[in-house]
This record gives sequence, C-alpha cells and structure tokens, in this order.
Amino acid sequence: MKSKLFKFIAVALLIFNTSNAKTEDFPYYGKFNPEPKIIIKVFSSLTCPHCADLHINYLPNIIEKFVNSGQAAIKLMDYPLDLPALKAAQIAKCFPNETQLKYLDEIYLTQSEWTQAKTLSDLLSNLEKIATKQGLGEAEFKKCANDKKSEDIVLKSRIDGQSKYEINSTPTLIINEKKFNGTFNELEEYLKKLL
Repeated sequence: MKSKLFKFIAVALLIFNTSNAKTEDFPYYGKFNPEPKIIIKVFSSLTCPHCADLHINYLPNIIEKFVNSGQAAIKLMDYPLDLPALKAAQIAKCFPNETQLKYLDEIYLTQSEWTQAKTLSDLLSNLEKIATKQGLGEAEFKKCANDKKSEDIVLKSRIDGQSKYEINSTPTLIINEKKFNGTFNELEEYLKKLL
C-alpha cells in the first residue's frame, strides 16, 4: 500500500501549489480569532504510534494549560505516511470540527486494531466501524471514502509540510512557524517561554 501512496504524492506534487490550507480544512483546538500568542501545527500520520502517544498522552495537558486559557491554538495537520493513514484522514474530513476531534481520538485509541487490515476493503470496513460511532451512515461513508476533494486536502497538507517545513517524520510540531526539535516532555516548558 505504501508504494501506491508515494506514486500518488509524486503526481500530486506536480499539481498543487504550496499555499496555506484553511483552518476549517483541519480539526483544531482553541480559537484563531483573535489570533493567540502561540499557534501549534501538529503534522501527524494516523498510523504512527508516536503520533498516537502525542495525541493521547501529551496534547490533553497542553490543551488544558495553554489552549483553554486562550494563549494557544492547535491545528491538527495531515502527513500520511501510508495509504491507511491517507484513507483515515480523508474520512475525518467528512465530519465537522468537534466530531473530527472525537473521530481522531478513537482512531488513535484503536490504532493497533484498525491498522491490521491486509486489504483496502478490510481497511475501509475497519474505518467504517469507527466512523459509524460518530454518526456517519453507510452511504455517507462510501461517498466520503471516494471523495477526491477530501483526499486532495490531505495530500496537499503533506506536500505543504514537506516543502514549507522540510518535514520528514511524524509527529512534527511547528510552533509559531518554527519546527520544534525537543521531546514531548520538553514541550510545556518551551511553550511557557513563548508567553
């Protein structure tokens, strides 16, 4: 499945420019108007275990301490490393922001289960079970899984991340347009220094 994704991305690189994606194209925590002092872009692949660790074990603390106070906002960007991650991210786009966040919680919590699919058909079946929990019906899911616009948004996020920030692994945090090179445990102290 990986080689198909990389071929697809190579073609997409020729098609897309590198303009910034709209906030509403990606799930986010916090408010962007007025713009907070700290804006964190988290580039993740939904099949990446380190991304799941960040999402489940570290982001809730950052949200509680910095986002809820209005000092920061977090935008969850797509950087799929394989076809399952691309499809999972594409389906997220069918939900409004709050539901996307719940869907992503479930995707990360059950990552070791849904990623075990051996075929595209099995993968879509696994993702449909997760999407159904968030209220997406069977017909809506099929339409979403084949939606070219959503797929393009996901791929463009990866292309922009690679070209603008030189991202080559996930998760990568871009904080106020600079790549964060510390550990998850150093993140809170780093953010405090920006306030």
